[in-house]
Amino acid sequence: MTLRCAVVANPTKLGDADAALVREGLAAAGCPEPLWLETSADDPGRSMTQQAVDAGVDLVIAAGGDGTIRLVAAGLAGTDIAMAIIPAGTGNLLARNLEIPLDVAGALSLALGDEERRIDTVVLRVDGGEPDRFAVMAGTGLDAMIMEGVDERLKKFIGPGAYFLSAAKALGRLPVPVQVTVDGKRHRRKAIITVIGNCGELTGDLELIPGAQPDDGQLYVYVAFPSRPTHWIKAFIRLVTRRPQKDDHVEVWAGRKVEIRLQAEDAYELDGDVEGEGTVLTGEVDPGSLRIRARPPHRVDQPALNAS
Repeated sequence: MTLRCAVVANPTKLGDADAALVREGLAAAGCPEPLWLETSADDPGRSMTQQAVDAGVDLVIAAGGDGTIRLVAAGLAGTDIAMAIIPAGTGNLLARNLEIPLDVAGALSLALGDEERRIDTVVLRVDGGEPDRFAVMAGTGLDAMIMEGVDERLKKFIGPGAYFLSAAKALGRLPVPVQVTVDGKRHRRKAIITVIGNCGELTGDLELIPGAQPDDGQLYVYVAFPSRPTHWIKAFIRLVTRRPQKDDHVEVWAGRKVEIRLQAEDAYELDGDVEGEGTVLTGEVDPGSLRIRARPPHRVDQPALNAS
């Protein structure tokens, strides 16, 4: 069977040499000329993905950073068209969580192989608006402030280090009242960060929610509410060691539907990109909604959860 492919590529992330490598790899695999769709600043991938769907291709290869990868995943969820990833960004969050090679040749080899899995996506509505989707994480608070404050020029030169510089600037943020409802169970905290996670891994080999898997039919809510320096230290130790610390003022709940309600409008991010501002974020897991070229999972550790 001839594999009909579309490539949704961010030309500012995927250079000419790597683009040529993708074209050569597809030709060597016997694929016909792909439908090559480049993103733009005005449209980082949404209409291009829809064009690929309308064309009836068998496989859509997303080549770019986290923003492009998210929009392609959102557009393919529920279509039964397979997705593959050529990671070309700084964070490459979904690729890391699925253990997809971060080099073009390795990622393309996986894309054109026969290993595949179905993963969940999360449907998100902000203030009752139109639904969107993400595959890794959505967050408000310090999380969104860090993403919003990242200097794109620094990302190009120092990579993930740009996030740490942005984090240092954002640490002065005060906790804000937040109400989190997970599967009908309500929690109130004064939080510095509130994240809905479909996966758990960040850049730098750090895991925010160790053991969270993108195909377990659940979403996870991570809330950090430190009020003194010792809480910050314990929360950081938890992040590095992947183990809860006594009195670290971090809680993690699991469920299928979550509502985050803020007292005032605040920025929120989806898979590493700030998308806007809102007061009420509602997320619901859509199990197995995305076919993706990735190796089967092999991890068996379970997330450390608080009682819901």
